Formats: sequence, structure tokens, C-alpha cells
Amino acid sequence: MGAQFRFVHCADLHLGARFRGMSSADPAAAERMRRSVFESFGRIVDAGIAAKADAMFIAGDAFDEETVTPMTRQFLVDQLRRFGKPVFICRGNHDPRTEWEDSMPYPENVHEFATEPEALPIPGVDGAEAVGASFADWHEERNLPSMIRGTPGKFTVACVHCDVGASTPEYDYSPCSETDFRGKGVDYWAIGHIHKRAIVSRDPWVVYSGNIQGRSFKETGEKGACIVTVRDGRVSDVDFVATQGIVWYDEVLDITGKTFDALAAELSDRVAPGSAVRVTLVGTGQLDRMAREKPEDMARMLSQRIRSEVSGMEVRSMPEVDLEARRGGRDMLGLVISQGDSLRGSRKRILAMLSRNPVLKTEMRRFEAMSDDELASLVDSAVRTLASRMEASR
Repeated sequence: MGAQFRFVHCADLHLGARFRGMSSADPAAAERMRRSVFESFGRIVDAGIAAKADAMFIAGDAFDEETVTPMTRQFLVDQLRRFGKPVFICRGNHDPRTEWEDSMPYPENVHEFATEPEALPIPGVDGAEAVGASFADWHEERNLPSMIRGTPGKFTVACVHCDVGASTPEYDYSPCSETDFRGKGVDYWAIGHIHKRAIVSRDPWVVYSGNIQGRSFKETGEKGACIVTVRDGRVSDVDFVATQGIVWYDEVLDITGKTFDALAAELSDRVAPGSAVRVTLVGTGQLDRMAREKPEDMARMLSQRIRSEVSGMEVRSMPEVDLEARRGGRDMLGLVISQGDSLRGSRKRILAMLSRNPVLKTEMRRFEAMSDDELASLVDSAVRTLASRMEASR
């Protein structure tokens, strides 16, 4: 092997997959989101060419079983042909076999690993090899990393789709542990399945590149691929390249004391234009009523202001309540305020009430250490919270 070579590591392309959690009625926005996955992979190919990468590894889930079409496969075929260098692919749990895929074969520079481990030289790179195995079934129960071995004296890159530290039996796919990657003669494990980028180990290198485009608020942040540089038979750099077209955010906004303009300005400062965001509203204020009565309008208005797509809005805020105006009322809220007034001046009654709650009783030492003012403030906070919740439910 020469002094240096580079390769691209990506996974979980999910080409053609639908976005989840989108509430937009704008067909143009929906189409932009659908295209973003394809565009992201196109940028990965661009980045590999620009970096003069010698190979590419795609660690499973190139497609998505719900949306795989001939056009989707042809796109991948064309992009891998454009890359031009050796490409190694393993199948994952979202890569179904179709009756028509053999009529659209991968170009000659592409090798798809079989369901049993294979080892092949990396063309054009002396002393380097690629090893890997594909899923035999959509719910692969075999521990694939434990089955893979590298060749002594060669720099070995392994390509596999797996679940490191799987904890839920019904969702684990090729379950394995970190120890399964050690002592196998593999220098870099290019793995896929988990959509969050992570370096599991550096000795040997075990890396999840993450997926290439977030599809919901559960997949926030930048997405893309890793470009790995090898010098003198060792990994010297693992550089992440962001290629996503849309960044997803999950933002919590406090409405307390804010107008709509102020809230929109705060969200605009947090979110890059052209992104998608789920908003959760907390706090107490006048905006609570608008959010509860006209959530779609509010989401649309925020989208226009921040030049991004508000994909959903969860209202956990509460309305403001004028306690003075409601004091003395003969409704339930008036009774709550009256009870608070009677408690506020009696430390003994406050502590007695707290002690009657089995959960709060375990914290009695902390309450007993509070000053009279602190206990009164605790009562005020409880009354306001209960009053706000009662008002929100009206």
C-alpha cells in the first residue's frame, strides 16, 4: 500500500424515502424535501471526486423498501458510474430485492457484498482490501461483525450494517457489541443502520457515518458522509462532510412576555433559512390562546417569517390569568385562589398539606428548610399553574 489513500464512507441513503411529520400544504416544499435526499447523495459523490477518493463504501440501506422504484435505482447506478472509482455496498434491512433490479445492473466499478463474508482487493490501492456481508433477510439476526475477518498485512476496510449495543429485540438488526469488532484484523469498520453520526471506537476505528438527510425532527443537525484518509497504513483523518439539503431542528420556545414578532425573531436566530423545524411552546402568555385556537395559522406565519418549514407545533404553554380579577369568584378558579390565600399566611398549614402528598412527603426536609417567604412563593406558583391549566382547558 502506498503512503496515502482516501475513501468515502456513507450509509443509510434511503433514496426516495418520504419525509415524516410534515404538515405543509405547499406542493413545491414537499417536492423540495423529496429531492433533498437525492441531492445529498449527489453532493457526496461530488465531495469524493473533489477529495480524489480512491473508493467508496455504502454501509446499507441505500434504498427504502416503501419507495424503491426503477427511477430510484437508476439514479444510484448513474451516480456510482459518475464516481468512477471502486464502490463497495452491503445490503441492510431497508434494501429489498426486486424482480427488475437485474435489468439495471450496477456499473463495473461497483461490488455488492453477498450474504456471506467476502474479501476483495481495492483496485488501484496496493495492500488494501474490502471485506463485508449483506443482510440475508430484512430482519437479520446474525451477528455479522463477528463473522468478518481481515487479511494480516493488509489495510482492511469492513462494510456492514449492524446495531451496536442493541437493546430492543424486536428492533435489533444484526445485533452486536463493541467487542465484536476487536481482534478481527480490520482497520476501519464502515458501519450503518444508526442514523446518528458516531465514532464507536478508535482502536480499531468503528464509525457510524449517520444518514445523509434527516427526515423528521428526530433526525436533527447536519447529515452527510465521512472522508477517511489513510497514511502509512493507519487512519490519520476521519472528516465529516455535510451534504444535506434540509437541516431539521427541534426547538423549545418560551412565550412568556413575548409578542408574536419577538417569538418569530428568536426562532429565526436559531434556525437557518431553508430548514425544517418542530416547535414546542412553553411558558405563560397571551400567545398561548393563539397557538391553541389557530395552530396551523401560527405555524404558517412562523414559516413565512423564518423562511423555513415549521413541520409541527406542540403547545405546552399556558394562558395568562388575571388572578385579581378572578379573586372572590364563585367558580372553581375562585375557590382555588381563595384556598391559596388562606394557605399563604400559615407555614404550619402549608407544611401539613405538603406532607399529605405521598410523593412530596419524601422531600419534607427540603420544604421545612424553606423560609416563610419561600413557602409563600411556592403556594403562589402552584395557584398560578393550576389557574393557567384550568383556563387552558376552557
